[in-house]
Amino acid sequence: MSVNEVKIKRAPNAFELRGTGPDTSRTFVLGDEDHTLGNALRHVLINDARVDFAGYCVPHPSEPVVHVRVQSNTASRGGRGGGGESAEVGGRRGMDREDVEEVLIDDYDGRPLTAVEALREACATLSSQCDMVLEKLMEAAPEVKEDMERMDRYMEEDRMNEEEEEEEDEDE
Repeated sequence: MSVNEVKIKRAPNAFELRGTGPDTSRTFVLGDEDHTLGNALRHVLINDARVDFAGYCVPHPSEPVVHVRVQSNTASRGGRGGGGESAEVGGRRGMDREDVEEVLIDDYDGRPLTAVEALREACATLSSQCDMVLEKLMEAAPEVKEDMERMDRYMEEDRMNEEEEEEEDEDE
């Protein structure tokens, strides 16, 4: 490795779940990620009416991790409105208590949305949004597809080179 070459530090874990207590509140540590994914996930999460809080941070610029904090609503709290005749949930005003609870309850079995489920749904939403943008971009600019295929080849070559380097390091 030359003097000007920088070896990027890898995260020890690709994914870590932190937090105890109710399932509606967790912190997720995503390895080898940065502000790009953290802010995009936060945006998708905070636009879900069933999520009370979503935030992220990068603990230190030299650490290749992002922490994403998710706190979802619980049906017993009655949403963000505080229990009056009408409440505000995700920017929706004028909903009565039954409507609020219907929004807050997960569709699967009547239980509140867990933080893990909220993150899973946010990841699926973000992935579908990225796919749609990429599809539209490839329609508008066909050379993007060629560039994408070339980048995929380069990434495969890099992955194979890294594997070879790791094998050489293990042999020494």
